[in-house]
Amino acid sequence: MEFAKQYLPKSFEEKIYSESEALGLFEPTPSRTGKTFYIPIPPPNVTGNLHIGHALTLTLEDIMIRYHRLKGDSTIWIPGTDHAGIATQARVEKEIATQGKSRVGLGREKFLEEVWKWKDQYATNINNQIRKMGSSCDWTKERFTFDAKSNQLVEHIFMNLYKKDLIYRGEYMVNYSPGLQSVISDIEVDYQEEDAFMYYITYFVSGSDNEFTIATTRPETLLADQAVAVHPKDKRYKKMIGRKAMLPIANVEIPIIADDTVDREFGTGAVKITPAHDANDFEMGKRHGLRLDYSIIDKNGKMTEAAGIFAGQDAATTARANIVELLKAKGNLLKIEPYKHKVGYCSRSGTKIETIISTQWFVRAQEMAKKVIKGYEKKEFNIVPSRFNKSFEDWIYNLHDWCISRQLWWGHQIPAYYHVETGELLGVTGDPTALYAQYGVDNIRRDEDVLDTWFSSGIWPFSILDWHPENPGELFKQFYPAQVLETGYDILFFWVIRMLMFGYEYTDQTPFKTVYLHGLVLDEKGRKMSKSIGNVLDPLDIIKEYSTDALRLSLAIGNTPGINLSFSMKLVENNSLFLNKLWNVARFVAMNIGEVTQSHQELHDVLLKSNETLLPHERWILSRLRAIIDAVTQGMEEYDFSAKGQELITFIRDEFADFAVEEYKLTKETSPHGREVMAYGILTILKLLHPYIPLVTEELYQTLTGGKILMNSEWPICTIPRDESLEKDMILLYEVIREIRNVRATKGVKPGDMVNAVITTGKKSAEVLIANTPILLGLAKLSHFEIMKDARTLQGFSYAVVRDIEIYLDTSAHVDTEAEKERLKNEIKNKREYIRMIDLKLTNQDFVRNAPEKVVRIEQDKRRQAEEQVGKLTQKLENLD
Repeated sequence: MEFAKQYLPKSFEEKIYSESEALGLFEPTPSRTGKTFYIPIPPPNVTGNLHIGHALTLTLEDIMIRYHRLKGDSTIWIPGTDHAGIATQARVEKEIATQGKSRVGLGREKFLEEVWKWKDQYATNINNQIRKMGSSCDWTKERFTFDAKSNQLVEHIFMNLYKKDLIYRGEYMVNYSPGLQSVISDIEVDYQEEDAFMYYITYFVSGSDNEFTIATTRPETLLADQAVAVHPKDKRYKKMIGRKAMLPIANVEIPIIADDTVDREFGTGAVKITPAHDANDFEMGKRHGLRLDYSIIDKNGKMTEAAGIFAGQDAATTARANIVELLKAKGNLLKIEPYKHKVGYCSRSGTKIETIISTQWFVRAQEMAKKVIKGYEKKEFNIVPSRFNKSFEDWIYNLHDWCISRQLWWGHQIPAYYHVETGELLGVTGDPTALYAQYGVDNIRRDEDVLDTWFSSGIWPFSILDWHPENPGELFKQFYPAQVLETGYDILFFWVIRMLMFGYEYTDQTPFKTVYLHGLVLDEKGRKMSKSIGNVLDPLDIIKEYSTDALRLSLAIGNTPGINLSFSMKLVENNSLFLNKLWNVARFVAMNIGEVTQSHQELHDVLLKSNETLLPHERWILSRLRAIIDAVTQGMEEYDFSAKGQELITFIRDEFADFAVEEYKLTKETSPHGREVMAYGILTILKLLHPYIPLVTEELYQTLTGGKILMNSEWPICTIPRDESLEKDMILLYEVIREIRNVRATKGVKPGDMVNAVITTGKKSAEVLIANTPILLGLAKLSHFEIMKDARTLQGFSYAVVRDIEIYLDTSAHVDTEAEKERLKNEIKNKREYIRMIDLKLTNQDFVRNAPEKVVRIEQDKRRQAEEQVGKLTQKLENLD
């Protein structure tokens, strides 16, 4: 057996992954459990390289996939990328601009050729990065949201929804990016808090001496006002409802209306309603039958001809200043106050968003959501963590029609055809042949707009399983619906709800049974990662410096569902040290027991039958292995990857490596089953760790077993009974050993020097220590120990206390009375701090009232025991004085 002396991940990580892919180990296999497991991967955009957030997604999903594969479920995880219409087009336009070219100059066909070149380059880069993360995707089934299959299905669904009247073309308030010259979705709007002003403008009530004040941050929109609104229960304005107000500057009458949505606390409680320039005003305008399309600002932020003398001026600067001056001159401007508010900017171009009324294509989202709501209320899918149910409900019960058309060239072109001269919609079809025959090819034009990226992303869970309405396909029949949809909580609305809408509409069931939401990856100071701050971490750089497994472990441990993760390179460094320790432990086992020829199950069965002949510490480690198998399995089933992963690491480090391995060294010559215990232990550990750190565990497993493949093996199931009484005894033993080691280190006793010990304790604790004499002597480096009833008269001995056990170590050769007194003082200080913390808990009325009586009693016992230990330590200190 060749076993490298050091953990050198660069020597095997890529090799292990490529061999696994070449052997087809990432592809589905027949189920041993009768169950399947499928996760739809969130397809990354083909706009560049993967970031640390993608690395988190890939890590969490691969943990689930590898667990279920070992468990025996037929498992599928299909890789793919998203064409990301707006983002990709913006990146390519920027790229060709450096070559002196433009989108318009190239024309649609030539420009799309450039985008496809970009896609091919970056999709390849992204796929290689996904491989670098150790993600066990089935590459034989790779998909793209704009591949031929997807395009055909998207067109079919668009036409079908149009036929059902769930898609329509009409006017609506939308976000418009002047920089992109396209409508964009809400997710592509970044809001920035800015210093602005609140303008208080006087409006007169027509035919009376009454007046009231309107507060607005956008006086330039005043010329498009269609009404003034107040709350129906606002006593200040009750008599004015139904009358007319004079619109300043324009000198036209507009109605004073009552609406429950008016916030009586905002400004003066009276608000101007400008349906063409504000989304909320647009909705109110619809409710009250106001004119919706009277606009005085165009989509590029310039004043229109309807603005009269202000036409052509920049709305937010020049026109605003001029209108404010005119209001002052006419006596309509009461005051101006500083005000902070949030302004929307296009996340791609950085330009300020204009809210405009535009003729676009829309999905009747409320209608499609009815099936989703029914499924949600019947608990056909659940959300982890459950606190996001509230956010989900806020969205799903209050959906507005979804604008799906985008003024772009890159994406699924809308299959709608118009008459060239009249602009009349002639038909929605995937084959315009009949339209050409009826109207003539030259008289027909296709809609130049493309669909919102979320449209094709919304059908992703069933489209990548080759679903088609006439023939759903074998993959769909076998794997749909997915067991889990794992993604960031920030796209709960934008992606998750759209997938649910399409899933219920076309498959009559939820597309996934569980929605697992992870948080954002922040830097160690809790800040978002951004290039401007300079805190962006590239996962590939981390892998290059440390390893794939170290990065994965750092992302998985400490990550709680729905909670942002503060990530630091210190985490990666610490986890790299753990991987080095794991390597050394596995190498020690291999060097001592040789190649493991028996299977994991065979080792389990041998140890189960030999339970009575095992040494106490061997029965202990098997009992602890049973506990950790049960704990990690439960964590995998309940998506508790972080806590159970940490528990597993702690077990490996503090129990298996620090004690089980050391105990094996002491007893390997006399134990009839020491070899089997070590073999079973290390193989179990590698299996449990495999979902988290697949590459190093595969390398170690193959080395230990003579080339057997871990991915082809089975998740550990242990029926060796737990002995919790023995576990408690061994915890006591290890506490004594740790305390002796601590005293030795404090007194400067060399690691190889043996010392004698005298111990006073009760009968039960004495029996535990005596039963494990070889372990206590060997691990505490004692030449001898004896149990005495009273050892207080001993001179020159160092003193320590563990529970009811008093320990006297003969360190006379290392005596330093002052140092010993200082050590005892620190022990007393630590114990008193421990008592203080318990007191805080016991004086907390909520804890005492709500905690089970047994738990409260345990805390009281801990306090009593600690008080006794302080007394003994204090007595010893007084004796030294």
